[in-house]
Amino acid sequence: NRMKADDETAEALKNTLALARESLNSEGSSLLQEGGILEPGELNFYVKNCSKKNRGPMLALTTSAPSEENSEDENWSQTLAILNVLESYGCIVKSTESESAERNTYFTSPGGSHVGGLGMDNSLWTLTALGGAFDVAYESAELDKFQDALSFLGIEEDNNDEEDDIEEDSDDFVNIPKPQRESEKLVRDLCELSASEMAGYVSALVIDAPRQADSALASFQKLTYNQQRVVQGALLSMERLNEVQRKFSLDESIGKSQLELNSCDVVTRWAAGDSWSEVLEMSGTAPGDLVRTLSRCLDALKQLGNVPFIAARGFDGDGVTIRTEASGLHPRIRALCREAAAEMDRYPVKDIMPFEEATEEDSEEATSEEAEEEKENAVDAEIA
Repeated sequence: NRMKADDETAEALKNTLALARESLNSEGSSLLQEGGILEPGELNFYVKNCSKKNRGPMLALTTSAPSEENSEDENWSQTLAILNVLESYGCIVKSTESESAERNTYFTSPGGSHVGGLGMDNSLWTLTALGGAFDVAYESAELDKFQDALSFLGIEEDNNDEEDDIEEDSDDFVNIPKPQRESEKLVRDLCELSASEMAGYVSALVIDAPRQADSALASFQKLTYNQQRVVQGALLSMERLNEVQRKFSLDESIGKSQLELNSCDVVTRWAAGDSWSEVLEMSGTAPGDLVRTLSRCLDALKQLGNVPFIAARGFDGDGVTIRTEASGLHPRIRALCREAAAEMDRYPVKDIMPFEEATEEDSEEATSEEAEEEKENAVDAEIA
C-alpha cells in the first residue's frame, strides 16, 4: 500500500524492491515479474546480500522510529496516568481544577509524602502493601462487581475471623467503602507482627524471585500464621492497585507490583537472630546472593523506618470515619521496621548508614500517644 503513493518515498521503495528481485532472478531461484506482489523474504534477501553502504537508505525507508512528537505524547499520557493513580489513592489531592490537566494544582497528603520519600521500584505499592494508602476514590469498583458475581455463583472466601464478623454487622461498618475496610484490617494484622516477621514480609515486597524458586504454595506454607494473614490481605490490595493502574492505562513497567515469598522465611530467621551458617544452609543459595538479598531488605526497612513520623491519632480507623486521603505508614509499623532493621544490621550485612536521629517532635508525639492510651485504659477499667 505504501508503494502505491505518488511521492519520492514510494518511488524509492519500488526501486528497492526491483533491486531485490533482480538479485533473486540472477541467482536463478525464481522468476519474479516487475510490478508483482511483494513476496516474503525478498527484502530480507536483498539486505543480506547488498553492501552495508547500500542498506542504510533502504532500512531508513522500511523501518520507522517513533517521532519526537509521538514520544512526547506518550510521556505526557503516562504522567497523567501516574497523577490519576496517585489521586485515586489519596496521595495527592486536587486543590484547584481547570479545563486543562496541565493547569491543575495538587497538595500532598501524609501518605503522598511517604511515597515520595521511598526509593522503591513502585513506592505506591510498597506503601499500599503496608496499609498506608488505598483506593480512596473507589476506582476499583469493577473488581468488587466481579467478586460479587462469583459469590452469587456460590464461590466465595471463608471468613473464620469472629471479630471481623462482629464488626461487619454494624451499620457504620457497612457504610465504609470496601477498600478502606480491607486496608484497616491489613494495618491491624501488620501491627500484630513481630519485628522479624515484618522483615520477612518487607522482603517479599522488594526482592525479586530467584532463578530457582519453590512454588508459591510451598513458600506460603513456610510463613508464620501472622505472616500468612498479612499476605492474604496484601493480595487483595495488589488486585485493587493493578485494577486502578489498568483503568488509567499506566504502563506495566512503571506500575510493577510484586509479592515474592521465596526469601521470606530466610529473612525472617536472620532477623530473629539465627546465625549466618544456619541461614545460609536454609537458603540453599551462594553466600553472595544471600548477602544481596538481606542487604536489599535491610535498605528497604531503613527507608520505611525513616519516613516522617505520623501520630496514631491521625489514623481514622475507628470503623466510622470515611477517609479521603492516604494516612501514610502507621507509627507502630514504622517502629517495627526500625526494630527489624536494627536486628538485621550485623555482619556480614552490616550497613554503615545509621538511622536518622529521632526528633523532638517524634518523642513528644510518642509520649502523647502513650499518655492517651493509658488514659483510655484507665477509663475502661473504671467502666468495668
